[in-house]
Amino acid sequence: MKKCVAIKIVCNEIDDVRDELSSLEVDITLPLSYPTSIAIRQDDIQATNNGEVAEALSKKLSTYLEQFTGCECIELIIDWLIDNKSTCLSASNVVHSASNNDSSNASRVECYILRYNHLLSGPEHKKEKAMVDTAKKGKLQGGLLWGTPGIVAVVPPSTIEDAKEYATDCRDIGKRPDGVESFYFPKNALEEVGLGGLAQQKRGGKLKDMDTATLRTACGGDGELLRSVLGVK
Repeated sequence: MKKCVAIKIVCNEIDDVRDELSSLEVDITLPLSYPTSIAIRQDDIQATNNGEVAEALSKKLSTYLEQFTGCECIELIIDWLIDNKSTCLSASNVVHSASNNDSSNASRVECYILRYNHLLSGPEHKKEKAMVDTAKKGKLQGGLLWGTPGIVAVVPPSTIEDAKEYATDCRDIGKRPDGVESFYFPKNALEEVGLGGLAQQKRGGKLKDMDTATLRTACGGDGELLRSVLGVK
């Protein structure tokens, strides 16, 4: 008789995250069809934080793993925890409030954020250049923030499927994003910085270079939204 696979990750026993996540334990249950399909369930998160943060962590891990269906995921989860050890239990990483992420609000537009450990500008950085070329080839709509962290913001008419496909392409290139996360940006702010409207259409599939000031403006000056997009406290 087949049984589900249950695994406990004890962060206090992992050298690379022991200091930052010493109180975190994650119980993961995988379906009978694993790894041809991945649907993790975190039965128990033991950490010194509130339930909202734990729930947000679970959602982030699940979203991150969606792009790796067909792969054994335990090592991927550990890699994700290592890459995000300084921010994954931060209260600022809780999904934005319903009032800010309300899809019924006509003044806001759903966009998709791909967050990278770092993105370096310049032709000598071949992986980043390949990312830009891939986005252009796929006519991906959005902007790119260089630095640490690096951010790719995917905006309409590109879809979440486009964002996930791009995330997979980036992984093949060697630049692994921290999943694909949905945020609602003010429509007029996106148009103000050229991430929507006519300016976006004229640019075609070329990602717009952004700096932090541009991204802040795209967030409508909302500091909380900006911090959530960047994944910082």
